[in-house]
Amino acid sequence: MYMTMLTNHIRAVKRWGEKHAAQSTIDVESFQMQVKARNRFFTLHPQFRARINGQLANVSKFSNETTGFLGWLPYQPVRWALSTDKLLFKAYMAEHALRTPAWWLPPAQPDQDFIFKGAMGSFGLHIVGPFRAGAAQADELGSSASPKETRYAEQFVPGVNLKLWVWGRTIFHVHAHPYSTVIGDGTRSIDELVEQLARAQSPQMPRPRGDAEAVAVSLAYQGCARDEVLPRGKSVWLDFRYGRGYESPPTTEAADNALPNLPGTLLEQARHAVEVLASDLEARFSAPLLYSLDGVLDGSGNAWWLEVNSNPTLPPSGYPHIFSTLFGTQADTSGFLGR
Repeated sequence: MYMTMLTNHIRAVKRWGEKHAAQSTIDVESFQMQVKARNRFFTLHPQFRARINGQLANVSKFSNETTGFLGWLPYQPVRWALSTDKLLFKAYMAEHALRTPAWWLPPAQPDQDFIFKGAMGSFGLHIVGPFRAGAAQADELGSSASPKETRYAEQFVPGVNLKLWVWGRTIFHVHAHPYSTVIGDGTRSIDELVEQLARAQSPQMPRPRGDAEAVAVSLAYQGCARDEVLPRGKSVWLDFRYGRGYESPPTTEAADNALPNLPGTLLEQARHAVEVLASDLEARFSAPLLYSLDGVLDGSGNAWWLEVNSNPTLPPSGYPHIFSTLFGTQADTSGFLGR
């Protein structure tokens, strides 16, 4: 995708450097980047995605386990309490009158449709559901979540997946991803339609790991089964989790960044959430940090905030904002939201 392609990161840094007469070099051993401009010098640290013992992780060193590049930042990974505990984040948002789905800790039983998840980040893994209210015991349905963390039921709010990237108080990149869907033709099963969708990609995108079970649960929530022949014209969605699409990922900023096209009411909700988070973030850190804010946009245009990540992938569109802080240059904020 656009933001994990190394060439896009190099291109963004190069474009900024040409505009501001900067010099940039990369150490091929450490993969650190040194940037000089306006009589200032900074070292930027790389972040990579790796699969270690079968588990995904973000790491700072390139190795045989590395699977992707996540960008350069002027600091090493940080820990922010609101980003390491989803329940703490949800309580903080509720305390400040911001929408976040209701939640229940066992043995409390949800009185609304719900999913089951763990309190720690898991790259979208260990999320079970959705289920109808009263369908079964929530703690039993969530037994496949990670056993090493607190598990809880969360109100299921269907809609469009939102992901906002923020530098300090500036929102500079947004994903607004609808769920992947298939439309019936009256002859093929849902599973056949899903296979066709996966095969149609160029380059072909593999079906996400663990996809079959997640799709089966999502279809059951909608009253369907994978082997069912879908009537002509009827659509069903396949997975509610962010990043579980079947479409070929975009490779340009224009296609990847939904921020310029978001409605004003949603931008105001996002601005308010960022201002609330800034009151906690700035009390703990003396300089701006990169973070991402996850949410869901419901059918009424309301954003529901789910979690925050203090060490996300950096979209290449963020470098002008980072360098603005480091070198005192003017960030090109045309089309962006922030101060």
